[in-house]
Amino acid sequence: MMDRLIVPTRAVWRVATRLRLRPAEPDPLAAVLARHARTFAFASRWLPRDRRRAVVVLYAFCRTLDDLVDEPGPSWTPTAALEELAAWRAWFQSGQRGLAPRPALGASLAEVQRAHRIPVACFLDLIDGLAADATAREVIDVAQLRHYCYQVAGTVGIAMAHVLGACSPPALAAAEQLGSAMQLTNILRDVGEDLAAGRLYLPREDLIRAGSSRRHLTDLLVANRGPDDIFRTLMRRLVARAYTWYDRGLAGIMLLPADCQVAILVAGRLYRRILTVIERNDYDVLRRRAATTGLEKVWEAWRALADRGSAAGPAPRSVEVLSASELGSAYDGSPAPDCVDSVPDRAWGPGGASPRS
Repeated sequence: MMDRLIVPTRAVWRVATRLRLRPAEPDPLAAVLARHARTFAFASRWLPRDRRRAVVVLYAFCRTLDDLVDEPGPSWTPTAALEELAAWRAWFQSGQRGLAPRPALGASLAEVQRAHRIPVACFLDLIDGLAADATAREVIDVAQLRHYCYQVAGTVGIAMAHVLGACSPPALAAAEQLGSAMQLTNILRDVGEDLAAGRLYLPREDLIRAGSSRRHLTDLLVANRGPDDIFRTLMRRLVARAYTWYDRGLAGIMLLPADCQVAILVAGRLYRRILTVIERNDYDVLRRRAATTGLEKVWEAWRALADRGSAAGPAPRSVEVLSASELGSAYDGSPAPDCVDSVPDRAWGPGGASPRS
């Protein structure tokens, strides 16, 4: 449908102007965002400058730790990755005393964490998820998939919500769900890459239900055959699940401060559009990597500008609110001073149960 619509010239001008006004920052942390997260780097240009800087630091930290597991160098070993993750965990648990494993990054992150009162549990739960990735793992069911997505991405959504100043329970629930939806999108986009690296994040119960198996997927990959009918059936179900998670996450856009809504709406819609590309490619994620084009990015930015405040999603009351235990330990009930719609300070138990699917 997009190719049959004409984007108003004024809207394109507004998008292009925003891109010119926000050139890539020269500092090394911003370079990490620009190099590794083109979709979010594009969307983050709509953030206020002070919030954008905090987001850049947060992303650089998450990417650095993720690369310990997913982008190993020639001397990489699981032991070395786990040792650095353990060092980061100890640093967080000490209250950021002393030098972080990477001092410059740690100093920037500590400043952001204190300024926005990001729960330390966000970082600890993230580290737990990445540590599990350093060794071979099998996802048994949807509950395990959901918990993994919470650990490595939902936690980042919660941290982002604190940075943006939206810390009410519905806002945190929606942020966690949107982060998890993005992670599920990554999983679906990278099935072929992960299989080649010996990883598979698709739940075994979904494989069995579709009549598939790890061996079946590996055979398709090795033969360079692309998807068969069984694989397409499996992917349709998983893509539908991801769309549902996006519906819940994007429903919370209106709970963000007004000057942050467009950036997150653009990011969410662009990531959701990767699912459309997967469908357009007939679910061939074994031989092709789904990616949005520059035109699609501009289109989604224009739609976000047009829809802001009216079509970001359902009314906030429809957001599925996760309990403290379902959010994991990352929410401690202590909102940052500048959070909008903050909840009263109260004791929430540490929890730890996996979020519901």
